Amino acid sequence: MASSSSLLSEDQLQCSICLDVFVDPVTTPCGHNFCKICLKKYWDNSPHWQCPICKKDFPQRPELHVNTFISGLAAMFKKSVQVKSSCIANELLSKDNKVLCDSCTEEKLEALKSCLHCGVSLCSTHLMPHTTTKKYKKHKLLEPVENLEDYICQKHERPLELFCRDDQMSVCQFCTETDHKSHNTVSVEEESAEKKVLLRKTQLEVQEMIQERLKKIKEIEHSAESTKKNTEKEKADVVEMFSALMRCLERSQAELLQVMEEMQKAAERQAEEFIKDLEQEVTELKRRNTELEQLSHTEDHLHLLQIYQSLCSPPHTQDWTDVTINSHLSVEILRRALSQIKETISEEMEKLPEIKLERVQRYR
Repeated sequence: MASSSSLLSEDQLQCSICLDVFVDPVTTPCGHNFCKICLKKYWDNSPHWQCPICKKDFPQRPELHVNTFISGLAAMFKKSVQVKSSCIANELLSKDNKVLCDSCTEEKLEALKSCLHCGVSLCSTHLMPHTTTKKYKKHKLLEPVENLEDYICQKHERPLELFCRDDQMSVCQFCTETDHKSHNTVSVEEESAEKKVLLRKTQLEVQEMIQERLKKIKEIEHSAESTKKNTEKEKADVVEMFSALMRCLERSQAELLQVMEEMQKAAERQAEEFIKDLEQEVTELKRRNTELEQLSHTEDHLHLLQIYQSLCSPPHTQDWTDVTINSHLSVEILRRALSQIKETISEEMEKLPEIKLERVQRYR
């Protein structure tokens, strides 16, 4: 047996006031059905309580109760449309991720717009009724998107066209009459424009962080080079001092050079680690900058608002302000020790014959 949703069309479940599928449908004493909020607004702005369709007057304002049967049919119809659209989109999405028309029966053409009220994406041909037929002209159209359900209010099944600044969330028109009544709400386009200004500010901050880290890389590279040069100079001084101590100290000279080489390698390894960490942060910051740049030019306002917080939160980076590489490997203590050795040897040399002492003094 066919389901109820397959036997009903959108016209049969359409409110004649908002021209959309019923939300909380109510029935007037004359038997006509409307959205509860739509009929309430109609009577609030009318001097008489009458049916919007047949114009029958009521002596008293009728008490409105949701027609659960019609409400169930409307819910089933919306669900069937959403499921059908979702299945078609998943099966026929082209390899380059283009959104295809849900109404094409043979070759699927690329969608030109997505309709939030109908829950479908349409090509130029099937979009024509939305530009020529009165009942469709109020439908919200946007650039083709795959995940249409993200643009629909889950509670009222209406397009998320507004943004509540009090609760920082996207809402539909019906939300402003219920949970978000009296809240500060604006259109998603207006809120998106303001968020883009903040995005640009965040992007500039990220770009500044990138430049700071690139500058720090240069400083560390220069410091590492200075360390290498200073080390080479100190090595030369050490060689000169050990030469003066003659061949008897060659073994000590080799051991000291090995220690200094290890110190230099340790300094270079530390510099390489710092540079690697900084380059990784630069890569992450560039990626964030690219995402911010793309988001700042997007026309998908709702998508911008939904991921705004995650992109504008401070990136996880290290404070590199006080990070430096010691460019001077001091050997002052060693100098004093070698001087003491030289003095000791000189004292011992004085005990040698004068001719041998003169030979040794040539190396001082």
